[in-house]
Amino acid sequence: RSCGRTAAAATPTLALVMTLLSALLPSCRAVHLDVHVPLPQGCLAYHALLANRLLREASRPLTTPRSQNNETDEKGSDEEELLQPSEHVDLFLHHTPHVTLYLADFDLEEDAQLEDEGDDGANSTADIFVERALNVTKVGAFVSTIASLNFTEILEDWENCPLAFAQGRSSSYFDIIGAYVMLPVQDTVCLQILSDALLHSLQPYLRHPISVPSWVESLPEPRRSPAVFRTKMYGSPNVREGFDPHVTVGFDYLLDRTESEGSPTLEWRDETMRQWDDAYRKVSGTCVDRVQGIALGKTGEGGTVLADSRMGYWELFDGKEEKGDLSGGDGPNAATWNGQYAVVD
Repeated sequence: RSCGRTAAAATPTLALVMTLLSALLPSCRAVHLDVHVPLPQGCLAYHALLANRLLREASRPLTTPRSQNNETDEKGSDEEELLQPSEHVDLFLHHTPHVTLYLADFDLEEDAQLEDEGDDGANSTADIFVERALNVTKVGAFVSTIASLNFTEILEDWENCPLAFAQGRSSSYFDIIGAYVMLPVQDTVCLQILSDALLHSLQPYLRHPISVPSWVESLPEPRRSPAVFRTKMYGSPNVREGFDPHVTVGFDYLLDRTESEGSPTLEWRDETMRQWDDAYRKVSGTCVDRVQGIALGKTGEGGTVLADSRMGYWELFDGKEEKGDLSGGDGPNAATWNGQYAVVD
C-alpha cells in the first residue's frame, strides 16, 4: 500500500507551487511547515509502516457493547466515541513517514485584517479579526530559499547519506514518550549537516516573538536551559545539539488528552511495539537505506506530515554513483538489501 505521495522526479516550479498553495494550505492562525526527509521505499519505510499497522490494529476495539435497546442516548454516544481507535497516525493513507530536519512556526500569513459584521456601523462590538490566509508571495520565497540551496555542494564529502534505525532509551528500537511512539534514527553527520543548512537559510522566516512550548519550560536542568535557548534562537529545541532524528509511527490522541499515568493504553502500546521490536531485530543489521531527497509539507496533529500537502521536493546526489549497501527499489517488496523483511506472526 502507498504511504503518501510518490516523490516528484524534479523540483516543482515556483509557479506550480504558488498555484497549488491555496488548495494545499487553507486559512489558519499558525503555520507549521516541516522540512523533512521522506523515507524512501525500502527497508525502513516497510518497517515504519509495519509498526504503524500493528499500533492501529491494536488500538481497534475487538468487540462493541451490546445495546440493551434501540434508543441512543447521550451516554451511549460517549461510550461509542471511546470505543473508536485511538491511534491517530495513518502512514498508509493520511500521513508521510519522515525524518524531520527543521520544524518551526514560520511567519508566512497575510497581515491580520479587521472586519465589521455590522451593516450600519452600529454593531461596533461585532468587529472581529479574520483568520489569516497564507501569503502566496511569502511562501513562494520560502520555497525558493530551499530550492536555492546547493545540496551537492553542501554534501560534497558524502557519497551517500545513510538512514538506519537506532536503539532508543531502553535499548529497544523504539521509544514511547507520552502519547508518541517513535523509531529513533541514527544521528549521522550527514543528517546534521542538512538540518543545520536548512536552519540557517530559513531562520529569517521565523515568527517573532518566539513562544517557548510548555513542555520545554518543564524540562529538568541541565536540559531545560539549552532547549529554551535553541527555541528562542532557532524556533525549535530539536536542532543543533538538540537534533534528535526519528520517525513518528504512533500518536494516541486519547492518551494525549488524559495524560494519565499507568493508563492501559500505555500497556498495549508497549506490548505491541515489543512485538515489532522482536521482529525488526532479525533484520536490523542489514536494514539500511539512504536519503534520496528533501521535502516540504504541512504538519498535522501528533508530529505528522500530511500526505497531500507536499509543496516541494529536492533530490540529493543527483547523478552520483550510489555506493554501499543502500536500498532504492521500486517499492517495499523490491529491496537490494537481501530482501529481508521482518515477519510478525
